[in-house]
Amino acid sequence: MQKSGLQILVPYQRAYYRALAIGTLYAFIGAGASAFSPTWLGWAVDALNKGAPPGDLAWYAGGLMLLAGIVALFRYLLRMLTGNIAAGITYRMSQDFFHRLLLFDRETRQDYGTGDLLSRSTSDFVYIWRFYSAGFQMFMHAFFLLLIGALLMGRTSPELSLMVVVMLALSIAVQVRLGRVLRNSFIRVQQEIAKLAAFAQEHLNAARMLVAYVQGDAVGRTFRAANEEYVNRNLRFVLQSGAISPLPSLVVRIAATIVVFVGGSLIIDGSLTVGQYVQFIVYLGLLNSGAQQITDAYERLQQGSAAAVRIGEVLERWPKVVDPKDAPDVRFAGHIRLEDVGVWAEDQERWALRHIDLDIPPGTTLGIVGPTGSGKSMLISLLGRIYDPTEGRVTIDGYDLRDIKLADLRKTVVYVPQESLLFSMPLRNNIALGIPYVPDPRIFRAMNQARLSNDLSQLPHGLDSFVGERGSTLSGGQRQRTAIARALVRDPKVLLLDDALASVDMQTAAEILAELRQVEGNRSRIIVTQRIATVVDADHIIVLDHGQIVERGSHESLLAHNGFYAEMYYREVEQAQEETTNGTG
Repeated sequence: MQKSGLQILVPYQRAYYRALAIGTLYAFIGAGASAFSPTWLGWAVDALNKGAPPGDLAWYAGGLMLLAGIVALFRYLLRMLTGNIAAGITYRMSQDFFHRLLLFDRETRQDYGTGDLLSRSTSDFVYIWRFYSAGFQMFMHAFFLLLIGALLMGRTSPELSLMVVVMLALSIAVQVRLGRVLRNSFIRVQQEIAKLAAFAQEHLNAARMLVAYVQGDAVGRTFRAANEEYVNRNLRFVLQSGAISPLPSLVVRIAATIVVFVGGSLIIDGSLTVGQYVQFIVYLGLLNSGAQQITDAYERLQQGSAAAVRIGEVLERWPKVVDPKDAPDVRFAGHIRLEDVGVWAEDQERWALRHIDLDIPPGTTLGIVGPTGSGKSMLISLLGRIYDPTEGRVTIDGYDLRDIKLADLRKTVVYVPQESLLFSMPLRNNIALGIPYVPDPRIFRAMNQARLSNDLSQLPHGLDSFVGERGSTLSGGQRQRTAIARALVRDPKVLLLDDALASVDMQTAAEILAELRQVEGNRSRIIVTQRIATVVDADHIIVLDHGQIVERGSHESLLAHNGFYAEMYYREVEQAQEETTNGTG
């Protein structure tokens, strides 16, 4: 059962219960002073009618000024307090939200989409902040204003007060009844914003390709249609909100009309003084203000609740790969085994991997080759526990990976994907990402092993050169070598290279692999590649096809077998000779 927005927010409010209680007290004092002002004014009018001396009138004027000062002071204190509460709650909630996103596996992130998650992490938090910063203080002040005002009005004229209170209560009840409609309408507006964000993010990343294929007009039309849908959804929400929000104000105006007629009659027959009549009219103005604040606060409540529901959907969603409850503290040597491992791809309704048995002792270089879609990346993802197997198990030093803390595993096994993601920060920080106080010699050693140190002279500020968004200031090969240096600076026991040399020229790739083989210790290297030349010196090579190991052995034994591997190798050699011939010609 899906939680409501308030249920999601309650755990984050607990740290602020004391502050909320103090805020309630501030609202009570401020509203009390505001509600008492009409009574004080009524007394002043009656004193004036009775011919009170100027000194008494000055006393009444000073009292009104004092009440106005109290209202202003406690409204200010309440606003500052609720601002701090809003900042604290949204900060803690956004931290949890971001950490949950970091834990998500690829499939879970794809269920939402980047644009949708961006929308939830930005605009939805704004509405939660608005609820606590403005909505709470408006609601509490208006609630006490209406309550105290109604009680004080009742002392003046119980009949008129009862009529006004009943009319206001009915209008607020109607608002509450229609609140669910507003919340659902606002959720649909936020969903359209998410679609727009996803569309913009996807097409901005592909801007160069869209220009090359002359798709600007077509994309513009699609975006215009999506924007029109958002405008329609938003307009519908505004119309619904606009139809509901004037109800309290309308009720107060109707009540004022009745009060003018009935109150005048009561003055004529002596049941009501002029001061009490003025007092009652002013109270109607205060009630109108309070009712309008209740309306605004309720709208913010619905928006904040809808936003909290969208954020809660992410916070309640746990990734498939999680830490075990009782994980041992172990230092791993890096001996990996796969025992009859299979992975079922639900989206494709087929086995991505099946009956995989492998033994990878420490210090081994394993090459994994095969055609596109054969399961190479899936296999290497299992070793880093990016995915868990559907059947069988993957172990390191005899421990099932599912029984090990993810942080411990990923200190031992470091994964370098084909797509190297760099951040908008200096090159030094990109290499030492997540490791505090890495000395320069350690960074330079990793850069040298990744053959990145030769490129420092091309960068304006060396290690301190700023890398643009997603590594835009570097070439494809430099980005991949930076990612490899980032892995090597961690000194892992097992290094997983998922086609991580695809953008590196053959000579540099060979130098990097030779450097990795010369590293002292028992570091294993597992290399997924489309280029056979990358793994010819590996200790062991496996060939995958349709998710199964169809061949295994050394480079020489696989060539002698004259099977699938040999066919791939000779085809690659032939293509290289053709390129050389064409280049020479």
